[in-house]
Amino acid sequence: MSTHCTRGPWPYASLLLSLLVALAVVGCDEETVGPETRGSIEGQVQDASTNEPISGASITTSPPTQSVLSGNDGTFTLNDVSTGNYTVEVSKTDYQTRNVTVNVRENQTASATVLLERGDDFGTQTDSLTAEVTNWYNDSVNRDSTGADSIFADVEYSVRNVGDVPIRRYEVYFEINTPDGTFSFEADGDSLNTDQRDIGGFRKYITNDAQAVEITDLYYETKED
Repeated sequence: MSTHCTRGPWPYASLLLSLLVALAVVGCDEETVGPETRGSIEGQVQDASTNEPISGASITTSPPTQSVLSGNDGTFTLNDVSTGNYTVEVSKTDYQTRNVTVNVRENQTASATVLLERGDDFGTQTDSLTAEVTNWYNDSVNRDSTGADSIFADVEYSVRNVGDVPIRRYEVYFEINTPDGTFSFEADGDSLNTDQRDIGGFRKYITNDAQAVEITDLYYETKED
């Protein structure tokens, strides 16, 4: 008597299912991985007191992209930049270094006017207090789904006492640049000991999307004043 062994459909079905899963994973990878979106950054460097253009200023970004110098008319351009938020650092001999945060969008140009203060204008202020914009974004709100959106700039910043004495109170002055003009904001704080850092934030109503946020000035009083 001979015994015949027959295979059921399950091994083949299992193999077919595995192939289909593998193809689905490859298909998902191909759909989700697309080309990197890019834009550009442009701006002008000016003297804060005279509004005259500053040539030969060094422009770098964080995250790093390119390093360029401002032209004779104070302008600069960074092309082919990946979309996202960038801190643009502008420095020039005899001037105080200034940081400006910009948001680069796909196929668009983020622009900013950077005002540099001469080093002597700050006195000992920059020796005791530093501040920087750490993050910002535009938030469009439409509570009743009718009419135009209300636009707010949400800004986060950091302040640090880098001096030798405690600071009793301080003020940080911001400018938010939009296509409709510039909006100002003043933040304050107190009791900042040596080497202590404060993390803060604010929400400012604006009439159009912010293109850049910068700190324009600092003020502080020490506990010895």
